[in-house]
Amino acid sequence: MKPKNTEPQTERQRALRRGAVRSAVFHTAVQLVSAAVVLWVRAGLDPAGFLAKLLLVIIVLDIGGILPVWISLKARLKEIEGGEEDAAAQY
Repeated sequence: MKPKNTEPQTERQRALRRGAVRSAVFHTAVQLVSAAVVLWVRAGLDPAGFLAKLLLVIIVLDIGGILPVWISLKARLKEIEGGEEDAAAQY
């Protein structure tokens, strides 16, 4: 029995990887833009006020949410490379 051609799988894996990276980049861009908008809004406020401090906390949390996305991307790329999704599709 001849082994199946794995070329379509590799193309599928490339497409999955491309989509995962695009998603992470898009999420990062959205987070950075939203942090910049909140920072711009905060610039018009009194720096000692409660609202300015609250917006600063929101900015830090917003930017802090970027790192888990890239950690998840790394795990997702390993899943795609390992073919776990293809193996699960057989069941």
